[in-house]
Amino acid sequence: MKPAQVQAQLTRVLSSAIAELRDPRVPLIVTVERVTVTPDYGLARVYVSAMGADMPELLDALGRARGYLQREISAQVKMRRTPTLEFYDAAESRL
Repeated sequence: MKPAQVQAQLTRVLSSAIAELRDPRVPLIVTVERVTVTPDYGLARVYVSAMGADMPELLDALGRARGYLQREISAQVKMRRTPTLEFYDAAESRL
C-alpha cells in the first residue's frame, strides 16, 4: 500500500475512533488534520485540532488512549505492522 493510501485510511479510522472516546478532556469534535507515516510505517504522527480545546489536555488524553486507537487501526486497516501513534497540535505544526 502506498503511504498516501495508508495516511488516508489512518485519518479515517482515527477520526471515527477519537469521536467515540469517552474522556471529558476530548471535545465532541476533534479534527484529524493529517497523518504522516515514516517510510517503514513504524510511526504515525497524527496532527489534530479542536475548537476551543485545551490542547495539552487533549494531547495527553489521546496519548493515554493510544492503545485503544492502535487496536482500532489494527482491526480496520490491513497492515503488516500497526504504527505507533504520536499526537501533535496541528496549529503548532503550521508555524
